[in-house]
Amino acid sequence: MDQSDLRVSSPRWPSLRLHIPMGLRRTVVPFLLSRLVIVLILAIVPLIQHIPASQWLRDDSIVIKLNGKAVAEGLRDVALGNDGAWYLGIAKNGYEHRPFSATQQANWAFFPLHPLLWRIMAKVTGEWLWSGILMVNLLTLAGWSMLWTLAEKLTQSMEQADDAVLFAAFWPTSYFMMLPQTEALFFSLVMITFLSAYYQRWWLAGLAGMFAGTARLNGAFLLPSVVLRWFHGERKPHDLLKLLPMAGGIGAFMFYLWTITGDPFAFKDIQIAWGREFTAPWTALLDYVHRPFRIATPWNPKLLNFLVTVTGIASIVTCWRRGWRGLATFTALTILAPLSTGTLMSMTRYVGIAPGVYLALSVWTSRHKRFGQLCLAVFVVSMTLLCISFAAGINLGGA
Repeated sequence: MDQSDLRVSSPRWPSLRLHIPMGLRRTVVPFLLSRLVIVLILAIVPLIQHIPASQWLRDDSIVIKLNGKAVAEGLRDVALGNDGAWYLGIAKNGYEHRPFSATQQANWAFFPLHPLLWRIMAKVTGEWLWSGILMVNLLTLAGWSMLWTLAEKLTQSMEQADDAVLFAAFWPTSYFMMLPQTEALFFSLVMITFLSAYYQRWWLAGLAGMFAGTARLNGAFLLPSVVLRWFHGERKPHDLLKLLPMAGGIGAFMFYLWTITGDPFAFKDIQIAWGREFTAPWTALLDYVHRPFRIATPWNPKLLNFLVTVTGIASIVTCWRRGWRGLATFTALTILAPLSTGTLMSMTRYVGIAPGVYLALSVWTSRHKRFGQLCLAVFVVSMTLLCISFAAGINLGGA
């Protein structure tokens, strides 16, 4: 190829690069880095488990070989267990059809959109495990790209947007965002809703909110959050009407549950079977304050969950003061709902789908760099420890 050919072809890459959204470009590296760490943990821990501890003391020639088979088996063991098993069961066989009873656990607690999309993906590919993993990882990348875009718009800072994505990528329970569970799907729908509200595309916000209501109970929290954005905008009544579909998602699921169980609130009432009952939301916080050295109980790293809850509450104040009141409202309701079950269990996992927390962390980091570095270090260590325990069959982060 002569020099003239090189001069003609060289501009093609920059022009192609410009067509890739900035949010996607800035998100790819933290996405790949954090996913690589998680994949290595999920693959290596089962390999170590296969070797008895006594053998490590006697044999200095033990070799652990990491290959494609080890990665596949490590992912399979965790992806199709715990909540993933419930979603897989719904995707394959649907919901249980019987009169409501809380005497035993039932799949009514799990919302239908994620298993429905998983079923569609599996029908296309003819395979379940990798279809689910591919779907959620694409959704995670899309969700974090939209988080970057929203953060950049609200803060007018690319650096703060980068920080927001970095905190999301290494959030202590972010390993759930790469497994076939509902976090990735729901977070993406939340980001579509808030971005649409930011640009005042109310019909799109209404549709995204409707689908979010079929993915998780938290989808119901989007309606009051987006209405606040409408209230501080042009306040056109016909725009408010475009948000009405947001109530239709959870409403449709409730109607379906009523037809198969006789109880439209079966998704809530069945929580008793998991030991969750309604109580005052401050009960769990006061319980930890009174016994601060009881840092962990079975399936509940109480210290981490307490600190994350306090961080979430502080983020509500920051977002509200900066005028991001929809984000603040969504975070508040996201924290209030699980706290009302009387336990801090899984709070880190629940708070991780609230984008306002990551924006607040990025704001704090812009003012106090060392604080941001400390938070990120704590997140990385916590994620590593929780992911190791999860790979070992101990679901501390999201029981």
